[in-house]
Amino acid sequence: MRSPGRSVAALSLGAALLLAACSGGDDEATSSEAPSAADRLEQARTVLVEAGTVHLVLTGSELPEDEKSYIISAEGDGTMDPPAFDGTITAKLAGIQADVPTVAVDGELWVKLPFAPSHVRTDPADLGVPDPASLFDPEAGLVGLLPLTEDAQFGERAREGAETVQEITGTIPGEAVTELLQVGDAAASYDVTYGLVEDDWQVRTVEITGPFYPPATSTYTVTLDAYGAPVTVTRP
Repeated sequence: MRSPGRSVAALSLGAALLLAACSGGDDEATSSEAPSAADRLEQARTVLVEAGTVHLVLTGSELPEDEKSYIISAEGDGTMDPPAFDGTITAKLAGIQADVPTVAVDGELWVKLPFAPSHVRTDPADLGVPDPASLFDPEAGLVGLLPLTEDAQFGERAREGAETVQEITGTIPGEAVTELLQVGDAAASYDVTYGLVEDDWQVRTVEITGPFYPPATSTYTVTLDAYGAPVTVTRP
């Protein structure tokens, strides 16, 4: 016959193991919190930096007509090591709009101005535009804006083609914008909306709105794709 004492001991042990298992499950459930919007931005930053290369399309809207020099749009490929860009920038230069084939690499800017037979080396300050290679700096470039985003909040989710995009909204300090683009109001706050692809958390779009050319409020939208595609940028 089974000893009553042994049966009680077995029941007690079983109960203790069951309680321990339930307790451990509760702790795990409590500790596994869903990622915050800031967490997703940090994840997206890592994905972008690790890609190393990306295709960029930039468009501006509500740009002030009275400004003499500013970027209207741009399209091209960039690398992060070293920060470099090869593409075409549509800009207003000294009051005239022009499509300018542009190469920026190793701290040098080469542009092919209208009616010029070839690229010439120039200084971004002379054209009144930022160095496009700076957008691809893995620390201080466009990717550097993600961890600086304040009050990051999840927005809408939408299906865009084959991708599901999660919107994240927030604000960016004006100082970060002026350091990157060399325009704007350092004392202002800029609204930003990111579109992150849920499958792999790539940054697909970045929309920044604020006083790029005070007192007007303008918007620049950046679309990024072709993550990690082979890109080589060389001097013309």
